[in-house]
Amino acid sequence: MLRNVIAPSRDFTQVANTLVWDDDLSDTAFRLLVRALALPPSRARGTTVTELAAGLPCGRITADRARRQLSGAGLLHCARWRSATGQVRTESLISSVPLDEAEVERLFAEHFANGRPGAGRRAPGGPAARESGTALPAGERLEGETSPLPVPAQPEPEPGPELDQADPAVLAEAEQVLLSLRRTDPRLVLGAAEVGRLLPLAAEWLARGVSSAAMRHALTAGLPAQLKCPSALLRCRLRDKMPAPVRIASLTSCEGCDRAFRPLNGELRCGSCRQESAAAAAAPARADGGGLRIGWRDRVALAARG
Repeated sequence: MLRNVIAPSRDFTQVANTLVWDDDLSDTAFRLLVRALALPPSRARGTTVTELAAGLPCGRITADRARRQLSGAGLLHCARWRSATGQVRTESLISSVPLDEAEVERLFAEHFANGRPGAGRRAPGGPAARESGTALPAGERLEGETSPLPVPAQPEPEPGPELDQADPAVLAEAEQVLLSLRRTDPRLVLGAAEVGRLLPLAAEWLARGVSSAAMRHALTAGLPAQLKCPSALLRCRLRDKMPAPVRIASLTSCEGCDRAFRPLNGELRCGSCRQESAAAAAAPARADGGGLRIGWRDRVALAARG
């Protein structure tokens, strides 16, 4: 093997041969060390080891492993210190030769004492107690200082359907619907306890005028491809898609025959009286028209006019 070694006259970095032949250091660790030593003093003060490792063409895990290798070899040391403003920062020290703990302590002490006026190594122990500028005289306290904090009012749970008030026939029909869901989708297999928890909601659907087929379609239509908990899905659908209760109009008395009926759109007479009025109004029209029958639209208009 031939060699041609020319010593550079400028812009070079001295590295010990022991580091070059150190098989414990990876290529990333060696490049990180050489790059850190090659930085000029002005740039080195403003560059952290993390920023320097981010510039290497490797991942974060490889860069962290390289820093640990340099720390284990005694080439990279870190110390935490508190600045004059109270902020805790980390200072790194990288060396071209391994350093022991005494030398590292001495270098950090010189740096913190000379390079950072008013700063120092963080002392062990908890933070010092601060005195407030608004301290009260001895024996006095703020009004309500010892009063407990107000407890926020908990929202009352919404009343749900109760099994005791439901019709037994409706409960039986709702149970049959829940148990028959497995026929539509084999994944909708419910246990006895799950059916018992879903039964009040299903019975409320039927009590509000929804048919069994309509409720079965609402529970089984558009199921997801992956179904982890069938009972939870059915409970959400029964609760969120609960139809509005049907409002039944109260009974009123007909103005024509005084018979009780339920008006749909504010009618004042029952259906029989409206039909008789419509037939009576259509009789002159049939007589004038030679027995022609009027259309259904005219009949509806006459019945609406009453």
